[in-house]
Amino acid sequence: MEYVIEMCHITKEFPGIIANDDITLQLKKGEIHALLGENGAGKSTLMSVLFGLYQAEKGVIKMNGQEVTIKDPNDANKLGIGMVHQHFMLIEPFSVIQNIVLGTEDTKGLFIDLEKSRKKVISIIEKYGFNIDLDEKIQDITVGSQQKVEILKALYKGAEIIIFDEPTAVLTPQEIVEFINICNNLRNEGKSIIIITHKLDEIKKMADYCTIIRRGKFIDKVTVSESSQKELAEKMVGREVNFSVNKKETEVGDVVLDIKDINVLNNRNLPALSGLSLNVRKGEILGIAGVDGNGQSELIEAITGLRKVESGSISILGKDITNKSVYDIIESGISTIPEDR
Repeated sequence: MEYVIEMCHITKEFPGIIANDDITLQLKKGEIHALLGENGAGKSTLMSVLFGLYQAEKGVIKMNGQEVTIKDPNDANKLGIGMVHQHFMLIEPFSVIQNIVLGTEDTKGLFIDLEKSRKKVISIIEKYGFNIDLDEKIQDITVGSQQKVEILKALYKGAEIIIFDEPTAVLTPQEIVEFINICNNLRNEGKSIIIITHKLDEIKKMADYCTIIRRGKFIDKVTVSESSQKELAEKMVGREVNFSVNKKETEVGDVVLDIKDINVLNNRNLPALSGLSLNVRKGEILGIAGVDGNGQSELIEAITGLRKVESGSISILGKDITNKSVYDIIESGISTIPEDR
């Protein structure tokens, strides 16, 4: 069988670690293929090799049966490979249309022919069922719409193979449904898709096949329709998985962290937190829910002294730590593990 992409026996090493150890991945035309593994399993590294961000020490990449060399993302784009990264690469003050055509603009003499580019983008939007305003600025649209811009960028450049790195991590449940519909439309038009993920329910909803890697090694390739979530999970982590959780109700104590009516600005001096109040009690785990970019990072930075609190107060064990130094806050008993660790 001929595959549109074959990554054969790929090995990628970094100092002191083998991120990908003899991994093979095969993708057919018109297929949605999930790349499953825990955090740190080597999924993003493998796809960065395919997109030309990294060079493998061993192994070959074949396209339609022919060996190809991908030295950088420009080579990948020329071969029809696009990648939508988990953290979007958009210029926020620019409009949607400007971001899509940037670097590949149609020209009329010495000038950019934006109208010609716009017609091409509109035809793509209509073909694949996107819903987006081309003239809005990136900074004014939702995270879900920003992801659509990244997909449109790849399609505008002629991508036949699209790699998604943890695409639903930043989306609301409604946006996830829309994303799955977009992927199905792309597949129906003959596009081939690789999705890096560890979300088993979404794999079951949309993927045809799944390659599983663990600690940098190839574990298995399975047909998704023939595999249960439990089987996928056990292959991913290497042990039996129990999906049911039985635990006693915890007893919570007094308030240890008290946040009252705080206002915090983001890096663009726009409100990130407006009148936010919450508290955490002894023996309690408090979850902060929200898609990426909705103030979670600014909240943590405000608590830990990395970002100024414009108004309001933060106290721990009754002691006011608002806008104290990082050292003073650590001494008060607060520590943090950053999101990139």
